[in-house]
Amino acid sequence: MEFSTKTKQEYLNIIADQVANWNRADVRTVPGVMIQVCVGQNKHDNTIEHQINYFMDCAETYVHNHRHAFSTYGLQGEYKEKIWEIVDDKNGDIVYKFPRLTGNVFDSPIVVPGTLRHVKSRHHFPGNEMHVPTHQFHSIVPTPNSSDRVLTFLTKAHTVSSDMFVLSTSAEIEARKDAIRPATEEERQSVLEKLEQVLAAPHRYGF
Repeated sequence: MEFSTKTKQEYLNIIADQVANWNRADVRTVPGVMIQVCVGQNKHDNTIEHQINYFMDCAETYVHNHRHAFSTYGLQGEYKEKIWEIVDDKNGDIVYKFPRLTGNVFDSPIVVPGTLRHVKSRHHFPGNEMHVPTHQFHSIVPTPNSSDRVLTFLTKAHTVSSDMFVLSTSAEIEARKDAIRPATEEERQSVLEKLEQVLAAPHRYGF
């Protein structure tokens, strides 16, 4: 999907505002995964929230869904999104559906008849927009020929929410033990430098 010039300019303005007020920026780290700049609500629509994600690693994630639908706009780097479904082939296979609670804690799984099947793939890259609805279960993997760290601009809607789950073929699943935390000064600086590069040469980052 091609974003309009107006939308792209709005995103650039949001990035510029974050950089100009960096001492007040809410920057958090998901250890081993990404650094997040939590922009907050859109100035013109409080049902929309923005976030900038600077990935440390796009290694394959859990097969999961999200609480809120969102659109992600690629700024740097690439990854492949795998979309998964439970397909009941009547062959006796089962899938474990783990409720995902706050703090990345998993509740006891629900057993669902069927096979966990990769049904579709999408490619995310600079200048590309992808929409992810709450009912979609996905995972992401890095693109082998891309050495750039992935940077994305995320727009999240808060009008509808959904329970979160992780799908697995195993009855046991290991959750990450490291909780989201405030970013270190070094991590904050790395994101700031990248966003300054985006503002200096936006045409190189999908704008």
